[in-house]
Amino acid sequence: MKKIAVIGTGLSALSLAYHLPALDITFFEKSWRPGGRISTRKHEQYAFDHGAHYLKLDHGVIGLNEFLKKIDAIKILKGQFCSNISQNSPIEDKEVIVGKDGNESIPIKIHKSLHYPTHFSKQITNIESHNNEYFLIAADEKFGPYDYVFCSMPFEQSKKLLDQFIDYSDIPEIEFDSIWTVMIAFNQRLGAPFQFGYHLTPEISFLMNQNFKHEFFNEECWVVNMRADWTKEYYNIENYVLEDYVVNQMKKSFQSKADAVFKKSHRWRYSYTKKSLRDQNSKRFIESIDQRLYAFGDWCEGPSIQDAWLSGKKLAQHFSEMRLKN
Repeated sequence: MKKIAVIGTGLSALSLAYHLPALDITFFEKSWRPGGRISTRKHEQYAFDHGAHYLKLDHGVIGLNEFLKKIDAIKILKGQFCSNISQNSPIEDKEVIVGKDGNESIPIKIHKSLHYPTHFSKQITNIESHNNEYFLIAADEKFGPYDYVFCSMPFEQSKKLLDQFIDYSDIPEIEFDSIWTVMIAFNQRLGAPFQFGYHLTPEISFLMNQNFKHEFFNEECWVVNMRADWTKEYYNIENYVLEDYVVNQMKKSFQSKADAVFKKSHRWRYSYTKKSLRDQNSKRFIESIDQRLYAFGDWCEGPSIQDAWLSGKKLAQHFSEMRLKN
């Protein structure tokens, strides 16, 4: 049986492994858990989905919702949503899909259902080739040999790892927006008439209440995304300065006297794909000439959770068809 290494355990990588036939697959993950940017930050009694916020109910990827229900990874919530808060757009009911125990439970349960061995806390820094086989290097460790290597990571990182094997001269650069995200717990309700929405202020692009998702807080908890252009301008802002600024903006917007009892911020460098690989040259992944090394991820399809899943699915279909021909 051919041996396959998959670098990364984000949703694209998990989708690839799920859609491939039973093979000898091994995951390598630089973090201590699977999931990539589908992340839930937990602190004492608080929980914040500070990466991907939710999955649309009508995302259009066939079979995804059914699979996530089968492994008991999700729940469907109805919340009050405002499409443009600053313009006083009407508030409407909106159903969304979220993780049953925080959004990180989605990739965790998918990973558990696959039953493939995984090396956590292993950042692959180099790939070596010997006699048509590949070896992965992490610090002073060497793993292999492998017949195929799939790299599921941001474009810039995969290019650095694979450019000795793949000619990138005709492959367009993939640009990402970085996003500052702020997690806040207030000691009392702000009085917001919605659970989530866009454009609270010229600086705040999106915010989502965490209480109706996690259902176990005494305090009122929010995750706030800053605008991409604002993040670019204030990329190196001190965390405490950003956190205090956002707290004051929210209190002012809702005319609240609530105090923040917890504040934490995180800058996502590769948060949002500006223009996908598919949009630029119609390709859905990058591969070596011998079709044994691959780069893929949400950046191949688009910026959303469903795009990450679709990226792995499309590559698995190509790989399976290619193996049948050979």
